[in-house]
Amino acid sequence: MNKKVLIVDDEEEIVAFMGRFLKRLNIDSVLAVSGEEALEKYNQEKFDCVFLDVHLGGISGIEVLKKIKEINPDAKVVIITGSISSDNQTKVLENGATDYIQKPIDLADFKKKVLTYI
Repeated sequence: MNKKVLIVDDEEEIVAFMGRFLKRLNIDSVLAVSGEEALEKYNQEKFDCVFLDVHLGGISGIEVLKKIKEINPDAKVVIITGSISSDNQTKVLENGATDYIQKPIDLADFKKKVLTYI
């Protein structure tokens, strides 16, 4: 069975780019452009890992993270952020994030994190 990753970012070109990259690694991905859409998809399917932008329109990435962890306390969620201050880093990790990755996405770092967490 193929591994499956949920990618959540309100910038459609970013989720499409990350999805194409995962396809080249033979990893299935499901894309969501809002927190609400992400939670709907998370409730419908099983994912090995979630890459979740912290800044979303509608409900925030932190709220999505909390809800995912309520559904599955063992979920592996990697936060995507444009800026990771030590306060933000502490906040996402305290709320159950597994790790974080910074924008702009470095493909080598993205690949490493995907392969580590799936």
